[in-house]
Amino acid sequence: MHVATYDEALAVARRLPLAERLRLASALTGEAAGEVSPVPHRMTPDEARAALADIRAAFAAQPGPRLSLGEQIEADRHARDRVLSGRDGERDDVDA
Repeated sequence: MHVATYDEALAVARRLPLAERLRLASALTGEAAGEVSPVPHRMTPDEARAALADIRAAFAAQPGPRLSLGEQIEADRHARDRVLSGRDGERDDVDA
C-alpha cells in the first residue's frame, strides 16, 4: 500500500474546490488539536467530589506553618534588626 508524502497530499488538496479545502483543513486541524491536547472528559458529581477530597487530603498532609503570619513577620523583623545591628549570630526568644 502506497502512503502519500506531504508534497503529494498537498498537491491533491490544492486541486480541491475552496469549500472542500476548507473542510479538509478544518478536519485536520481538529484531529491535530485533539492529539496535542486531548479534551478532558467532564467529571460526574461523584468524580468531582472524590477529586476534591483527594486535594483536601493532600493539603491536610502538608506540614503546617510553625508560626502565624504575624509571628513570622515579627521574627523576620527581629532577624533583620540583628543583621543590621551586627548581632546576626544571636537569637531572640522567638522560635525561628
